[in-house]
Amino acid sequence: MGAPARTLDLSLAAFLEWEARQELRHERVGGVIRAMAGGTRGHNKVAINFLLALASIVRRRGCEAFGSDVKVVSPRGDVMYPDVTVRCGTRNDRLTTVDDPLLVVEVLSESTWRHDLILKRLAYKAIPSLRVILYVAQDQARVDVVRRGPDGRWDDDEPAIGLDSVLALPELGVDLPLSELYGDTDVAARGGGPPDEEARET
Repeated sequence: MGAPARTLDLSLAAFLEWEARQELRHERVGGVIRAMAGGTRGHNKVAINFLLALASIVRRRGCEAFGSDVKVVSPRGDVMYPDVTVRCGTRNDRLTTVDDPLLVVEVLSESTWRHDLILKRLAYKAIPSLRVILYVAQDQARVDVVRRGPDGRWDDDEPAIGLDSVLALPELGVDLPLSELYGDTDVAARGGGPPDEEARET
């Protein structure tokens, strides 16, 4: 007789233990595991701008803001690395995960935007504490806001477009100008619009 088949442990704890041993970060969404690739300079700048803009504000409210090294986990065992996470509640700096986010920010990339807007959106919506998802374009000044209403239902996307726009976040009591969120980027240098086709090809 052959050796008995090895039972694959699909629990959240087992995935987190496995992922901690890997050189690359990995997300698990809907049971599918994906290695996390590095981002562009523009992606990184926009993510940092959001983190800096939110960090001091949420601290005054007794909340915390984290960058992309902190994992968000859903009740169904999804594991994701949003670009920015905001949570409120009891602190524990030894943890590597957040299971009670209030707000998450996803800076969209050309290679991952479909995954982020479809599969990860469903995973985020399964988290009871989450109130706001921000989808941030990195090639133009645009932030799409998805909110959970008082009845628990998620509203349609609400876009803020252009460097003159302001991102209203009443959940945190703050308004953020897009000119600040896209500061020191190519998007700001060309006035907030998308690159023209000629620029895309070069």
